[in-house]
Amino acid sequence: MFIISCVECTTEQLLIRKLLQYYEPSVRPVLNAQAVVNVSFRMEITQLFELEEKTQILTTNVRIEQKWKDENLGWNQTEYVGVRGIRLPSHRIWLPDSYIYNAAFDISSETPTQGVVNGPYVMVYHTGEVVFPVLMKLHTTCKVNIQYFPFDRQICGLKFASWIYDISSVKYDIIPNTNDQQQSESIRNSGWAILDVKQGLIWRAKNNKTYTELVYGVHIRRRPLYYIFNVIIPCAMLSCLTCMSFWLPTSSGEKVTLGLTCFVAFSVFMLMVAEKVPATSDTVPIIGIYLTIVMSLTSISVIMAVIVANLYQQAAMCTSDKHRAPAWLTKVALIYLPSIFRMKDKVKTVLNQKVRTCRRKSSDRDNR
Repeated sequence: MFIISCVECTTEQLLIRKLLQYYEPSVRPVLNAQAVVNVSFRMEITQLFELEEKTQILTTNVRIEQKWKDENLGWNQTEYVGVRGIRLPSHRIWLPDSYIYNAAFDISSETPTQGVVNGPYVMVYHTGEVVFPVLMKLHTTCKVNIQYFPFDRQICGLKFASWIYDISSVKYDIIPNTNDQQQSESIRNSGWAILDVKQGLIWRAKNNKTYTELVYGVHIRRRPLYYIFNVIIPCAMLSCLTCMSFWLPTSSGEKVTLGLTCFVAFSVFMLMVAEKVPATSDTVPIIGIYLTIVMSLTSISVIMAVIVANLYQQAAMCTSDKHRAPAWLTKVALIYLPSIFRMKDKVKTVLNQKVRTCRRKSSDRDNR
């Protein structure tokens, strides 16, 4: 029997010294070099911080648990007074090199280990089973689709895989989560809501070797209440004001002022939307298209109002036949267009008033 001399050592201390005396952390924990280490992997999202649309980075808090069997760390329970499990520092035993492949940082930086799933302690049981729980704050990339902003839904992926070992050395299995629905309901975020979390395995071939990739798809939905009260409702009110500008008479002189005011307000909301969405040419948000169309119509309205006001003022100063409109334009404006827009009576009334005014002016000149 292997005996270690120690004065005033507990049973657990003796066990740890025996297990780690000739242990090599860099070697896979198998007695047969051809054997495969089966690693069970489970991930749970404990908190969703935010999704930065501009940088397309998802920030989450996750709990990762990995389990495998270390053939060098088993012991007989009866020899150590019923010690069923011990806690060890993680750096003293072999750990799977699970890596976050879509982490949002530069892999070639000075600290490449920040993408490795790592923690301070592991739990080892007498059967040789090792449990490695880790709490991490992840920054992962997420391609954002802004077409239906602010009523959009996003699917962000979290990808884990071994950095070095292929399936002939280390094989991953996913432990299914049975409380996904309760977990999603318990996580609260003011800007986003988690709808579902899907998980699966993908096998990828590279350099004549096959690697296992664990993929988690996080389906989230934006909470649109903030944007409804700060963007949607004000835009709807401004659209109504833009329509009201068509009712203003040209002689009032306020038509251009109202149109320019609405145009400036719409441009402010356009800047607000542009600050939230990423600078991408793949998709354009529908609200951005709507604002562009309304701004275009407002611009056309202001331009036409300026033209009409100019013509109105020139018509008031017309005193000779050379200032009169062409016959074809008079025919189109006074005969065809009123029929199309059902304005015959109004045009007839205006013409009668104009005729009476001209006759009055003519009679006044004759009297003089």
